[in-house]
Amino acid sequence: MPPGVLEIPTEVLIAGAGPTGLMLACWLNRCGVRVRIIDSKSGPTRETRAVAVQARTLEFYDQLGLGGQAHQEGREVHAASIWVKGRHVARAVLSDMGRSLSPHPYFFILTQDRNEAILLEDLRGRGVEVEWNTALMALEQSGSSVTGTLARHGTSTEATCLYLCGCDGARSVTRHLTGAVFPGGTYAQTFYVADVVSQGRLREGDLNLCMDDEDFQAVFPMPGLNRQRIVGLLPRGADEQTVTFENVRPSVEGRFSTRVEAVHWFATYRVHHRVAQPWRQGRTFLLGDAAHVHSPAGGQGMNTGLGDAVNLAWKLAAVLRGHGGNALLETFEAERRPFAETLVETTDRAFTAVVSPSVVARLLRTRLLPLVLPGLVRLPSVRRRIFRTVSQIRLHYSGSPLSLGRAGRVRGGDRLPWVPGLYEVLRDLRWHLFVVGAPSPEALSWGSERGFQVHAIIFDTAARRAGYQEGCALLVRPDGYVGLVQPVFEETRFSAYWQEVR
Repeated sequence: MPPGVLEIPTEVLIAGAGPTGLMLACWLNRCGVRVRIIDSKSGPTRETRAVAVQARTLEFYDQLGLGGQAHQEGREVHAASIWVKGRHVARAVLSDMGRSLSPHPYFFILTQDRNEAILLEDLRGRGVEVEWNTALMALEQSGSSVTGTLARHGTSTEATCLYLCGCDGARSVTRHLTGAVFPGGTYAQTFYVADVVSQGRLREGDLNLCMDDEDFQAVFPMPGLNRQRIVGLLPRGADEQTVTFENVRPSVEGRFSTRVEAVHWFATYRVHHRVAQPWRQGRTFLLGDAAHVHSPAGGQGMNTGLGDAVNLAWKLAAVLRGHGGNALLETFEAERRPFAETLVETTDRAFTAVVSPSVVARLLRTRLLPLVLPGLVRLPSVRRRIFRTVSQIRLHYSGSPLSLGRAGRVRGGDRLPWVPGLYEVLRDLRWHLFVVGAPSPEALSWGSERGFQVHAIIFDTAARRAGYQEGCALLVRPDGYVGLVQPVFEETRFSAYWQEVR
């Protein structure tokens, strides 16, 4: 605890126990931070909701030691099958698109309820319980703490913490209490989502995409045999308040010549695109859907919230232990906001192309996409680009004040390029010093004096392909992003950088 700061039992109060809040709590807990997590719901999510978990998220799970469990509970997506007006016209193989890029070189399905269950189980095992039926009603900030008014079963109490994190979703109470605005809009179309068990012509294990002149359906493979998630446009004239799966059954079964045997969940929703301003007010932060919402195109939403949590967690932990200060906390929004804004723009374009009734959009859906996609994804360069983008491993913080230097193709702010065996050391959620080749005595001495383990990266074919330069030195943040990289280790450069960020 920094000198002069009042000892408070709760260092970070987290409002919202969805995936973002739970990931934040898990990471902070491992860093020795005293957390308290509340949620106005009566218990964890029971519906599957979000389904896609990208490679970068699985890498974060690996850092927490939860990657194996996550993989056991999900399933890989092997290919995308494209249907036009009920006729199967093309298949694009997706397996191992990220080979040589990530320890998880595939697209992966792991539903939101299972993500939450994994994180909840981990927290319980470490002595942290979510306080359900507990709502944040008001907050008051001072220069040294935040006091929240909590309501539980009609009784109000006050909770004082050093920082408060709003992970409470698109209708965030925290955002409302801080006065942050949430500009953006809502698309006109209404969608339905259904989790079903079916038999028929659907390609088992594939992402099945059906494109029509004025309609589309996406069918995602879910964990379990013949289980699917179906997303589509609600039929014209259907009342979204009273509609049931029976209203869309003819379209689903007729389009794929399939028979739906069971429906586990059905709901309708509108798609929003908004980014909050600002994400930080004093000692209060907004993360996940409380800070940004966008089209589900590309399966980015839940993953982006989880990335927010990892980015903020290590910074809060450092500041709470007397390192970094306000300047470090300012980098949270500086690093994460540009990605959220880009995501809203790109998913907006993709979403519009999928649902637009224009002649050009119809031709794109029903003629051009089925014709060119299978061939494109056979090209190694295209496969790598698609994977890097969708998996979020392309995300970088090169414009951040924490990001300096370049060596080979590696820049400060890049995710540490993966080579086999390298990421195991990142399970220790601290800064790390890496040297490509044999570390110099100066590097070993500098690292030892500051409590760093110095890790040698063998300069072989894999390292060369990943973009490393022989002899370069990299100081890597707890979240696996490169802070400083130099062609050779120079003590003055590394000492100056370390003094600045500490």
